[in-house]
Formats: sequence, C-alpha cells, structure tokens
Amino acid sequence: MSAYEQDIKRYETKMRACATMTELLVAMSSWQSFADSHGLSEEEKATVDKAYMEAEAKLITQVKPTLW
Repeated sequence: MSAYEQDIKRYETKMRACATMTELLVAMSSWQSFADSHGLSEEEKATVDKAYMEAEAKLITQVKPTLW
C-alpha cells in the first residue's frame, strides 16, 4: 500500500472515529483539502465520502447537545 493509499485509509478511519459533529466537520474539511490538493477522482474519494456519510447519519440519530 502506497503512502497515498495509507493517507486515504487514515482519513476514512478518522471519519468513522468522530464522536461529535464538530470533529466530523473538521475531519471533512481536512479531507476535502487533501482531496483537492491531490486532484483525487470521484472513485478515489468514494470510500472516505461514504465513511463521512455513515458517521454523519450515526451522529444525527444520537441527537443530544453534547454532539456539538
């Protein structure tokens, strides 16, 4: 696995580990910067984007003030 692939996997793991919406939004911002700077294709971004959406759905269903 190349360093580039390891970075993508690290972002995917980071998304899944977020415990608050703030953490998730910061992680997504960082991911988008990485993806834009490396010119990733939609296919290359798919796994991390999916992890983001799953983490977001999980947090939204746990609605409580401490999520923010």
